[in-house]
Amino acid sequence: MQNALQSSIEIRRIESFAEMDACVELQRAVWQIGDLELIPRRMFVVAKAIGGQIFGAWDGKTLAGYALAIPGVRQGKPYLHSHMLAVLPPYRNRGLGMQLKLVQRQDALERGIELMEWTFDPLQTKNAYFNIEKLGAIMRRYTPNFYGSSASPLHGSLPTDRLHAEWWLKSTRVDSVLAGKGLPEYAINGTIAVTHPPLSENDTLLAPPALTLESHLQIRHQFTTAFSNGLTVLRFQPANGGVSRYVLGTLDRNEPM
Repeated sequence: MQNALQSSIEIRRIESFAEMDACVELQRAVWQIGDLELIPRRMFVVAKAIGGQIFGAWDGKTLAGYALAIPGVRQGKPYLHSHMLAVLPPYRNRGLGMQLKLVQRQDALERGIELMEWTFDPLQTKNAYFNIEKLGAIMRRYTPNFYGSSASPLHGSLPTDRLHAEWWLKSTRVDSVLAGKGLPEYAINGTIAVTHPPLSENDTLLAPPALTLESHLQIRHQFTTAFSNGLTVLRFQPANGGVSRYVLGTLDRNEPM
């Protein structure tokens, strides 16, 4: 599979132990995490064996990025949990993350799977914009401290709260945004504002040092309250004056879109 935006990049399935080891090392470079929090080679082996996805983006012999997903079942229906999408700093902002997600989507649809989910830090607004405005994912679940404590500097000692992205692969919403037509118009029921995190010199996301635990808990309260009231994150407004906004609306809980 070829990346249409850059002919030197080849996207293909991760197969060998050596390729899986390259994925493990890429984790260190992207998230700056220690051995305790690394996903080991054995997990990649298991994902490959049980119907998961491991796609790597190769620039010659260099692994520029990869996507890892594992299968799950909810309400009797299969879905894929996309646990990791990692791209090395020199290859970011070149459409590689999008290409990996599109390959994941194509593979899932070919297998009759219509839902892919993943979690992300609500404070990492660059990821939020990509997930919502570029891919068409929605959010209606929030888990406080999903991974427990983390030594990664990206978390800044804050709890690892996570939003759950739902990517309904065959929905009108997703088809529209991927076709370049944008997202549908929705009735708006409110917004949740977050401070835009800074970036390091190599475009690595950093936890905002000014964000206190108190303000973190306030954001948590806003999301959990909104979701308990039946609201859904449908749009995302990128930073304006250092503040970004998640846009809330109402969907039928029995329908993905």
